[in-house]
Amino acid sequence: MKNLLYENETEKNFSVQIGSKAPDFELKTSKGNTWRLSDHLGKIIALLFYPKNETLICTKQMCSVRDNWNDYLETKATIVGVSPGTVEEHSEFSGKHRLPLILLADDDRSITE
Repeated sequence: MKNLLYENETEKNFSVQIGSKAPDFELKTSKGNTWRLSDHLGKIIALLFYPKNETLICTKQMCSVRDNWNDYLETKATIVGVSPGTVEEHSEFSGKHRLPLILLADDDRSITE
């Protein structure tokens, strides 16, 4: 399998392999609902990990997703953004930028680190 991430001493020896099963996790959405990966078995899920709300590059990237939303819908995948932060911060970010995708709040960084 091809390694998608570079491994070095600072990356906690974590790597993602093509074809490997993603570990199950659950986080709260920007609307406060629980979202669990295992609830979507058999579906195509695209997880978009981004470092932080309201940073220049991340905001541009998420707004690009919004601006090209119809292209994403054509893939038939469920598009989900994941980043550190609180439900409230994600709700504000999503509303301010009219983001159509689900945003998951990893407030303790258990998934994003």
